[in-house]
Amino acid sequence: MIRVNRYETSLPFRADIEAGLTYALGCVSGVAFLILEQKNDYVRFHAWQSCLVSVAFTVGLVFVGLISAVLYWIVFVGFLATLAILAYRAYVDAATLTRYQVPYLGNYADHWVNLE
Repeated sequence: MIRVNRYETSLPFRADIEAGLTYALGCVSGVAFLILEQKNDYVRFHAWQSCLVSVAFTVGLVFVGLISAVLYWIVFVGFLATLAILAYRAYVDAATLTRYQVPYLGNYADHWVNLE
């Protein structure tokens, strides 16, 4: 019988640190962890979610930027706050491997990880 460690990662970092870092640079760090991390589904879930949230906010920022510069900065600060909260939750919830899902987008991230 082969034992599988759910906390094992491909990289020389703990799963909680990797999961938190997936949100550090938005989609860039998300894609990096999708490429580099092949063992840990928890980290891969947060990498997918980071990419989806970043793309959604980027599209929103483009449209809002066409309307108002002030509104653009408000949404941008909200984007940074969202990434910070998600990074914190990914780091803290790694002890129990509880996946904190953003409404709607988190379901897609969970589905894609389960398909892998």
